[in-house]
Amino acid sequence: MQRLNDAFASGDADFLINHIAEDVQWNLVGEAVLRGKSDVINILEPMRGVVSTEYETKQIITHGNKAVVEGTMKMPKENGGEKLYSFCDIYTFDHSNNSTVSELTAYLIELRSHEKEE
Repeated sequence: MQRLNDAFASGDADFLINHIAEDVQWNLVGEAVLRGKSDVINILEPMRGVVSTEYETKQIITHGNKAVVEGTMKMPKENGGEKLYSFCDIYTFDHSNNSTVSELTAYLIELRSHEKEE
């Protein structure tokens, strides 16, 4: 589980792509619902090599084939600045292969820099 999160933080698109099911459902809450690996690849490719400048996992909770990860991260902006985010990702893993994500629901909230939760 931690390795998946590290892949998001380090822009390791290949690791992420290799660990999602062909029929994955990816729910970006408030933005889009992606269905199928090819749709998810399209959203992951622009993240390739984009490394968070600060990343903190606050908690990981697992039960059966589900995991929840909460944390904060700073990501570079195109103009050279940074954006601070709080996130909560809910993963469902394939029953036959517990390292393959079959569904992800991702909550991502942009924060002002002074709003970082303790």
